[in-house]
Amino acid sequence: MTKTTVETAIRPMTLQDLDAIFLIDRKIRAMGKAITYANLTTERIFTIKKNISYLAKPISYVDLITGDVSELLACGLVAEIEGHVRGFILGKVSHVAEPGTKVGEIVILGVHPDFQRLGIATKLVQAICERFHAAGVRHVRIGLDERDKELISFFEQMGFGVGHRIDYGKTLT
Repeated sequence: MTKTTVETAIRPMTLQDLDAIFLIDRKIRAMGKAITYANLTTERIFTIKKNISYLAKPISYVDLITGDVSELLACGLVAEIEGHVRGFILGKVSHVAEPGTKVGEIVILGVHPDFQRLGIATKLVQAICERFHAAGVRHVRIGLDERDKELISFFEQMGFGVGHRIDYGKTLT
């Protein structure tokens, strides 16, 4: 693939896209580039059952989903190039503070390593922001790991900035 913009179709995510999405996620992780999403895999987001026998080969990951994924699919988009899923974005709409105040949250974004830097992630973020706006959302956020300079730079170029929330954590033993 040459490093230029390619003809990309953005469309709503369906259950049939999950195998391609999981493959993309695994390829990104294999490269060691999943800093922000190190502990947040697509398999975890979609609640994939892991305790199947190694001899039992599912036809698709869809067969292993244990929860309701309708909310995830409602704010999920994929990027197709020549009929193949090459990128994805998952989001959700949350209600915060006052009743009726909606915030769009980008949960995870991924582009197949062979198709990065072709404008696919930009199109996915623009498309989910348009979808959020149509749903009455006026603010979109994403949690990023401060060490993930590449992803921080990307979202800053997309017009995102540091918010007012500080993430505190505690490890329970």
